[in-house]
Amino acid sequence: MPLYEVSLSRTFVIKVEAKSARDAARLSEFFLGCADDSNERERKEYQFEFREIELVDNDVMEVNQVEN
Repeated sequence: MPLYEVSLSRTFVIKVEAKSARDAARLSEFFLGCADDSNERERKEYQFEFREIELVDNDVMEVNQVEN
């Protein structure tokens, strides 16, 4: 099968309980990554396989306190 390289951009909005906005931002950047959520049956059914997933951009855009 041919191999394709796909550039994909996603934005997440995460609610985090933390000691400060700075901690919330830093911990979100550090602990949230990327993963292949497909299972073996889906890969066979749709005939695909992720060979490599590389996180290339991971920047906090905004932090707002929503509760006290």
